[in-house]
Amino acid sequence: MASNPSLKPEIGPDGLARESPIIAYTEKVIAQEQLQLHKYIEENRSMLLGVERELANLSMEMKLTAGPKKAALEHLRKKIEISSEKIHQAKVKEEQARKAWEAAVQALKDEESMKQKLCEDLNQLVQESSSSQFTRLEELKRRLEALNPNRASSASPHSGQPVRPTQNNTATGASSVPPPTAPDSNENTGNAANQEQNSQAPNGPTQQQPASGGAKKKAQVQGKGRGVLGAVPKRSPGWTGAGFDVDGRN
Repeated sequence: MASNPSLKPEIGPDGLARESPIIAYTEKVIAQEQLQLHKYIEENRSMLLGVERELANLSMEMKLTAGPKKAALEHLRKKIEISSEKIHQAKVKEEQARKAWEAAVQALKDEESMKQKLCEDLNQLVQESSSSQFTRLEELKRRLEALNPNRASSASPHSGQPVRPTQNNTATGASSVPPPTAPDSNENTGNAANQEQNSQAPNGPTQQQPASGGAKKKAQVQGKGRGVLGAVPKRSPGWTGAGFDVDGRN
């Protein structure tokens, strides 16, 4: 195999082999490359050292803040749990209040319905009582009409109300039936009542005139000489309040 003549060492005049220029250039290029590699390595090494320092600082910060952060996180977790428990209790109270409100509304409705029922029962009882009282009143009215047919015949056929007696009928009843005199009344009271009856007698209806005329004639016969029409007859002896009237004096 033939060798490259450029790679053979050149022998100088002193008999020593001289360095080949190609080899020298190659060694120079290699040295430059090594220098660049060393610079690149130094730069990268400084960057790596900076990253390592930052990582160490970050680790230190994490170690320093891990405890407080953990405590803060635990505190927040406990507060969240307490808030959740309060919310649950509030919901339970809200449910209880809603049930109590519904029960109160139902009780109010029941009381109102009971009150309405009681009012209806009261109205029914009042109507029944009024009806029974009206029935009894009608029965008593019929019994009174049966006992007193004259008064029943004087009732109005249209209104159903009895006709009120006139003053003449009242005067006639008062004159025809003298009121009883109490045993302890005095003579003046009896005389005044007799005079009032005699004064009311002429005001009676026409059917009482014959009897009144007979009484007048009898009074004229008995009281002749006195000249007084309708004189008061002598009273029979009796108790006067101050003693017995034995001589019949007025």
